[in-house]
Amino acid sequence: MTDWLLPLLRCPVCGGSLTFRAIEGSNANGFLRHQAGTCAEQYPVIDGVPRMILGPTRGALMRGRQEWFAQPRARFLRTEWSKGISADPVIDAFDDEWSRYRDVGTTDHADLFARYFDLVPISDLSAGKTVLDAGAGAGRWAFEVSRRGPRVIAVDLGRSIEITRANTSPEQVACVQADLEALPLAAGSVDWAYSLGVLHHTRDPEGALAQVVKAVRPGGMVLLYIYYALDQRGPLFRRLFRVVDMTRRFLSRQPRTATRIITAGIALLVYWPLARLAAILERAGAGVPAAKVPLSSYRHLSFRTMLNDSLDRFGTRRELRYTRAEMIALMYRAELSNVQISDTGPFWHGIGSKPTQ
Repeated sequence: MTDWLLPLLRCPVCGGSLTFRAIEGSNANGFLRHQAGTCAEQYPVIDGVPRMILGPTRGALMRGRQEWFAQPRARFLRTEWSKGISADPVIDAFDDEWSRYRDVGTTDHADLFARYFDLVPISDLSAGKTVLDAGAGAGRWAFEVSRRGPRVIAVDLGRSIEITRANTSPEQVACVQADLEALPLAAGSVDWAYSLGVLHHTRDPEGALAQVVKAVRPGGMVLLYIYYALDQRGPLFRRLFRVVDMTRRFLSRQPRTATRIITAGIALLVYWPLARLAAILERAGAGVPAAKVPLSSYRHLSFRTMLNDSLDRFGTRRELRYTRAEMIALMYRAELSNVQISDTGPFWHGIGSKPTQ
């Protein structure tokens, strides 16, 4: 387990600090236990990743890592952690997605990083900073941020956190399997945080954002991206979206293999032609009409990114959307100040500051 992470961890049940006990001298495997107090919760560290999860997610982890929990020193957890073994289809869908689109450090990712992080001061992308990645997925943004200098704490509720671990350096990126709504970090433990394309898939976006803000030091920043409600688009575009959303609701409930095949077809027959049309118009000097083409933001991106995003958009059962005003209100309710929303895509993304007092 990453050494610098331990002092920042807190029990998601009682908020108490924890100590690490290794199994057979392995720093990658062991248990997090309380230093003091009456809370009896213990959390396994498996392959260098603290698994600080609650509820049914514990059962899902046991089911996926049976060999680890079968070892003698881990058996004491089996009775408690085997309860509520039902799976969360939203988490399972994203784990499937990131297992198939696990690459990081691509040209597309560099392009997207510049768009998402356009409001982040250069000084926050430097060595000496500790940053929270709230919803890491395969670790593409943890990879991009850490390569610029900061340490990153990457948190994800699914087993895709294991992909983040494989994709990043343990000296620069500490991985934690945990729920954003029960974030196991000390208050003020990170310099700033980002959550890109995640909160609108959670059961309680407001509660999750509050937890993220709590982890940021006073004066620190939060970068947020949540799906927009097409509030700056015309009525025709919004009517088209209603069809798209009905398609998502249907496809996300189909067998996963069928969902993957159909979303690949959507990428080929919808994303790619529209993106190429926008690219042709742009090269012809018609930049304004090009930007109005649906999915024009993909005109400089690869077909693999279109495949990934098609599955991402149509493959999840839980999705919320926000107008610009609703996003601003959400951030202010989380006690952020100086909220600034970018005028460029992806829509909507913006930053807010945590007050110093």
